[in-house]
Amino acid sequence: MSIITPSDREFAECALKNIFIGSSLDGIKFGVGPRSTFIYFIHYSDKEPDKLWINIEVNKFAVLNNKAKSEFLVFENMRELSEEEAISTILEIRREQIVDISLGENSPSLLISFNSGKCLYINGYDKNVECWQAGDGEGITGDDWLIVAVPGNEIAAWTPDDFELN
Repeated sequence: MSIITPSDREFAECALKNIFIGSSLDGIKFGVGPRSTFIYFIHYSDKEPDKLWINIEVNKFAVLNNKAKSEFLVFENMRELSEEEAISTILEIRREQIVDISLGENSPSLLISFNSGKCLYINGYDKNVECWQAGDGEGITGDDWLIVAVPGNEIAAWTPDDFELN
């Protein structure tokens, strides 16, 4: 098993923060199959990009009530949610605004913190499947931004040419 490098992690996390902080969870779409969940976010301001999404390929995620980073653990033995459980879980955080977003230290798991104090944890490790993809625009390829938890504990990011770490 490989581990994401600090530079990959830092770049991808900075890209995620840049586009997602301040956006609100705006909708849910049935995924390609019962194992996936597609959620939309939008900036209700002039911030660009304004339309964002996260496609969760493997429904291993949970809403947590503590946004302390010390609680950000790898849930290696998470049970995969059914389609109904996944939709119900997302409904707990509908219309919430993102105040922070972090990647795991040893895997590209996501921890998305909302203004209510709730957090959405999305598993980022699978040896065979992209656990999640995040991007902008309408589709699943991203218009200018695409960050992907790739198989084997890796992270990949495609950003505009002028994007730099802050």
